[in-house]
Amino acid sequence: MKKFLMLVVLLVFPGGILPGPVWAGRFWELPSLPSPEKYGDLLIDRLSSANHVKPVYFSHWRHRTKFTCRVCHWELGFSFKAGQTEITESDNRNGQFCGACHNGKIAFGHNEGNCQQCHSGEIAPDKEKFNLLRQGLQKDSFGNRINWAAAIIAERLNPVASIYRADEKPMFYGKKLELKAEWANVPAAIFPHEVHSRLLDCSSCHPDIFSIKKKGTEHFQMNFILEGRFCGVCHLSVAFPMDDCHRCHPGIKMD
Repeated sequence: MKKFLMLVVLLVFPGGILPGPVWAGRFWELPSLPSPEKYGDLLIDRLSSANHVKPVYFSHWRHRTKFTCRVCHWELGFSFKAGQTEITESDNRNGQFCGACHNGKIAFGHNEGNCQQCHSGEIAPDKEKFNLLRQGLQKDSFGNRINWAAAIIAERLNPVASIYRADEKPMFYGKKLELKAEWANVPAAIFPHEVHSRLLDCSSCHPDIFSIKKKGTEHFQMNFILEGRFCGVCHLSVAFPMDDCHRCHPGIKMD
């Protein structure tokens, strides 16, 4: 961890020369990781508690086995940030947001008898089901400890790209980008479009998160990523976390 923090220091402050107060103790810390079965899970509480209703528990790992990120974050209009989407009970009952699937046909219905299945008020995943899922998929070292990208490429998982069109297929785009660091001793980050295009829509990232112009994204630095911008939109809490340095910077040496 200390070595990684020093790497972050090098990224934020070229040459590793820090102002006095910063060198005295200020550095960027990675968020602590929950247990694998809880990684990516969240409570949605934009309106629930204010209306004396328990917050909604949402499990990312249970949904991502069946649907690509594109379904919820493009087709259904969910923001990437919890609590920003204006979901109401009437919207759900009218087939929007969660109600697009939780209609009694695709998934359990959005009715009073099923309220507690979502409005549980706590992050309490089914650990037994999670462990069974992990047994059949490629392993990883961080996050859910599942290599989701490898599982999809190997067709161990085949999440659908659309809930409205059965023939919808991901747009495969294979270009890799080498994102060179501006500081010495920091190897380039490699961005693979192919893996991301299997799960997302181009508009998921462009132009709001990343400029579509080459080298057009400003302030693309590690300190901003750790604040939840750029790659940090997903790779802090749902996609594999920033702890896995080698996945982005394959040339990095941590010894």
